[in-house]
Amino acid sequence: MSRRSAVQERGGGARTALAALVIVVAAVVMMLLIRATPSSESFDPRSGNAMGTRGLVVLLEKYGADVQVSRSVPALGADARVFVIRDRLTDAERADLTDFVRAGGLAVVADPDSPLTADLGSSPFDFSDASTPADPDAASIARDDCDIGSLAHLSGIYVPAGVRYSVPADATACFGRGATAYAVARPLGEGTLVALGGNLPFVNAYLRYADNAAMATALLAPVDGTRVTIVLGNGAAKTAADIGTGETTLFGLVRPGVWMALAQLAVAFVLLALARSIRPGRPVREPEQVPIAGSELVSATGNLMQRAGHARKAGWLLRGRLYRTLCRRLHLSPTVPVADLDAAAARQLGTRPGEVAAVLDREAFDDASLMALAADLERMRLALFAPIDREPDREPDPEPDPEPEGVTS
Repeated sequence: MSRRSAVQERGGGARTALAALVIVVAAVVMMLLIRATPSSESFDPRSGNAMGTRGLVVLLEKYGADVQVSRSVPALGADARVFVIRDRLTDAERADLTDFVRAGGLAVVADPDSPLTADLGSSPFDFSDASTPADPDAASIARDDCDIGSLAHLSGIYVPAGVRYSVPADATACFGRGATAYAVARPLGEGTLVALGGNLPFVNAYLRYADNAAMATALLAPVDGTRVTIVLGNGAAKTAADIGTGETTLFGLVRPGVWMALAQLAVAFVLLALARSIRPGRPVREPEQVPIAGSELVSATGNLMQRAGHARKAGWLLRGRLYRTLCRRLHLSPTVPVADLDAAAARQLGTRPGEVAAVLDREAFDDASLMALAADLERMRLALFAPIDREPDREPDPEPDPEPEGVTS
């Protein structure tokens, strides 16, 4: 194994182990931090959605009211106004609310389906266009006849859907004509029960239209310091305040045996990744291969070209070799035209004009023409470059001095 391959294997294993560690840490962090959050439902005083009533709570607090959200009715005699925007009360809670009103309290019930207002009788609105208006001052119900003093200053409200109640003889009403009205206030014992024919004017989506907000403050926060209790009832969905935030997370809900199994799997995975990433021993150095001409590959390629009859391609390769050699020797671009190369060879190497071009432009179509082309190319190469490539001749040895005349051995 070469040093390079050993380093690559080790690096790949380290990355795998690091990725596994990051995944495990992320999973543990999610289990420790994520807590379940209950979704809010319509008319929830804590919801900022279009059908929530968080805007109503903020409005009442702005006008000095002390707003509390509760699931139970205040105690008898408590100085508070009760608002039931959606009746999710049990029968016992409705009985407690009735007793609270009889003891002198005031309760506003805005749910037309509530059993607390069932004895009034109701008829649905007849709207020709119930779509949300573009003008925030648009009203779907005018004040008309109104003998409820706290609502007499209003001009109209926007109610996209609701009912009109029948007005009893001992009750007062507003936003109605004749024997029916949207708002009906009737005495109950020492207190008053106000029935509204719809709860949609108090949701976040419609609170800003017409005099909806003014009606809410007039009924629930007429003076600064008024205590308002929004009663949800035990039938309403649990909220975060009911469930509690606490410190219990998913980590505390899983049995210890499950955590032990997950920990063992994580440790086993990390050990496997480390075992695969660590190579025993030092990297072994191997001598790099010396790039030499592969004679066997050349022979095999030639045999294949001969069998396939690629004489033209073989001739192109031979001519290209001489072409590149001439370009290097004459210091020309490797893309110079053959005619320019021929002219340069005639100037610098003394060849006849057209001699080099005749050889480089010749095509080989069969074995015979290929052999002739190869021979001509080799002769030209030897004629042009052999005197340059070979070593300079050594100086001849000095001739021996001639023997003196007249001297005989």
